[in-house]
Amino acid sequence: MVQFKKHVISYGDTIQSIAQQELGDMSRWVELAQFNNLRHPYIVDTVEEKMQNPDHLVTIGDTLLIRVDNDDTSTLISNLSNINTYDQEEIYALALGKDLDILPLPRGIGSPGYDSEIFEMKGDGKGSIATRRGVENLKQSLYIRLITPLGSYLGHPNYGSKVHMYLGKKNTEENATLLDIEIERTLKTDGRVTNVKNNGHIIQGNTYTASFDVYAVTLEQAFQFVVSSSNAGPLVLVDNFTNNLLNN
Repeated sequence: MVQFKKHVISYGDTIQSIAQQELGDMSRWVELAQFNNLRHPYIVDTVEEKMQNPDHLVTIGDTLLIRVDNDDTSTLISNLSNINTYDQEEIYALALGKDLDILPLPRGIGSPGYDSEIFEMKGDGKGSIATRRGVENLKQSLYIRLITPLGSYLGHPNYGSKVHMYLGKKNTEENATLLDIEIERTLKTDGRVTNVKNNGHIIQGNTYTASFDVYAVTLEQAFQFVVSSSNAGPLVLVDNFTNNLLNN
């Protein structure tokens, strides 16, 4: 299991200064950026700037993960413990990130989940902008990656998927299998995902539904990721937004 501690980004932090502070060597900033799946300019000043590339940028208040050497284990336990109880949920949240909750609200009675028609920020009921963390954040990120046409981001030609090429076609076993393969391939391109198990698909009339078990960094168990499409509509992320870790 990966061991790490956390660094909350504050005003004036740079990826190099954090590497010096936390790792004792400024030149290890590349290692730090790669471990947190960051891309240039790595740390930005505002949420607006972060939203230009939310999977690969962080801003003030976000958390970076720092790998911990074996001889620093006692420090790790001290930072992530609560009354001598190891906070496993905190590890999940830190490893899988935190981001704005931009998925739309369910569309109404009978809605299967969330779709790509409208993204929206929403309040958390406490006067702040709602966020997703841990498994929920990773699910949101994976869904956005799936519905983004591959190559549509000029600066990130390898981001996205070819899922849109299969939607709207005749609902055959051949097309469903190709869609399974593309979804699995795309899920594996996220740096936080270590493995994906395809549980197969179901075709009922014009509806295609597929389920995958996703394994991620620091998680010893998988979580379910289920998508569906019907009547030539957009790909829908089925409403299972809970930290539904599966027993091995």
